[in-house]
Amino acid sequence: MPLIQVTLYDSRINDETVPKLIAKLTDAVVECTSEAIRDDTWVLVNGLPPKQWGAAGKPHA
Repeated sequence: MPLIQVTLYDSRINDETVPKLIAKLTDAVVECTSEAIRDDTWVLVNGLPPKQWGAAGKPHA
């Protein structure tokens, strides 16, 4: 079972973006592999506030 995990700033997560991400990411995996795995492909979309992000050892916000 393919599992795709996407984490974005929570401000980018809404009722329109989540279904689009799920559909398009599933399509991409199927296109690269096989239509046979479509029903077994899972997509998890997580939203986190900017204060929970960091890069290069430093908090983002």
